[in-house]
Amino acid sequence: SCAVALEAVRDEAGLGRTVAQVRSERERLTAQLRGHGWRVLPSEANFILARSSRSVWLRDALAGLGIAVRDFPGNEHLADALRITCPANETDFARLTHAIDAALAPEAVLLDLDGVLADVSRSYRRAIVETAAAYGVEITAQDIARAKALGNANNDWILTQRLLAQRGIDRPLAEVTERFERIYQGTDDNPGLRMTETLIGDRAALERLRARTRLAIVTGRPRFDAQRFLEEQGIADCFEQVIALEDGPSKPDPAPVRCALERMGVSRAWMVGDTPDDMRSARAAGVVPVGIPAPNDTREEAERTLFASGAARVLRSLDELLEVLPS
Repeated sequence: SCAVALEAVRDEAGLGRTVAQVRSERERLTAQLRGHGWRVLPSEANFILARSSRSVWLRDALAGLGIAVRDFPGNEHLADALRITCPANETDFARLTHAIDAALAPEAVLLDLDGVLADVSRSYRRAIVETAAAYGVEITAQDIARAKALGNANNDWILTQRLLAQRGIDRPLAEVTERFERIYQGTDDNPGLRMTETLIGDRAALERLRARTRLAIVTGRPRFDAQRFLEEQGIADCFEQVIALEDGPSKPDPAPVRCALERMGVSRAWMVGDTPDDMRSARAAGVVPVGIPAPNDTREEAERTLFASGAARVLRSLDELLEVLPS
């Protein structure tokens, strides 16, 4: 308001500190972006105008991390430009500069497993349906998709128990988990649904990605199940780390993403996932969230859900990631 602005002007000492802070931030931000190969125009304002062929990606990545910058759609003279404001606050400035470095120079890409590398539409999701049926309850694939879209649904055992409870069947988690696992893992007489799982894409796509950056898995699966899938598909050696259920709280908590960063010894990364929990976990950890719909998801609906959860981009395949990864 005008009153607040007037009071700020009267506080000459405070105004001087703010001006000095903005000047310092402007100089550091200019140096940072020039270090990434951007053209930064001279500025005496509380913002800079920076230009690069990667401006659209940086705009999207920063938005995924909750930071707004101004672009100039429809202006052919500024099509590659971003206006980035200096926040005049050291904490906010550190967040901004970290986000820029994470977007433009990631040290690693973290991948969710189910729905990104493993097609689980006939395994984990079918196991939810069949576990519910064992209790006389009908749950559809659409019910599961809606529950996943709401978030806090990374653990399929807990999700199954929750869906049952919503339909009047209140059973202990240990009991639900045991039934689920018999269906998923199988028995001596009956192969489990896990046998239906297939690799999304191929090893060659992962090798192309690994040639550009370091890779890790961040999944809600138990470690044994995750490692077994990677080994059976012949891709285990593509990943430096596998963060699994046993490593701490599940997504959307940022803990598993932070665990991956710590174990890899990096601070700048992107996270690719197919659910809102993946996007929220990445964003909370300061990692650029990138969405990719699972094979059987309706693309338009999945895109809306992922963008609403903070996705910087929603891809069709991992190969599209190569288009925005730095060379």
